[in-house]
Amino acid sequence: MQRACANDEDCEGIVNFALCVSGVEAAAFLRELPERRIRIGLRSKGQVNVAAIAGRLGAEGHESAALHAGGPLEHALDEILAQLRPSVAALPGEES
Repeated sequence: MQRACANDEDCEGIVNFALCVSGVEAAAFLRELPERRIRIGLRSKGQVNVAAIAGRLGAEGHESAALHAGGPLEHALDEILAQLRPSVAALPGEES
């Protein structure tokens, strides 16, 4: 962020770009904050309830959910993927 002279607002909406890819039903964007917490943005095209996933991880949300998790980044990523994978695999036409 510092090298790019970016600010927090510059990261908003990045997660939405992944939803433009054919076949992508849900997306996550993880960003490490200065205090070593992880901000996680979750989005879905509608078939994956990312609000429920965020709720299971302790956040309140809606279809466009966001939450904060403790670090390190790899741990937060593992937590999100453990929740997203079964939800996506359960979609009609998806292989388990």
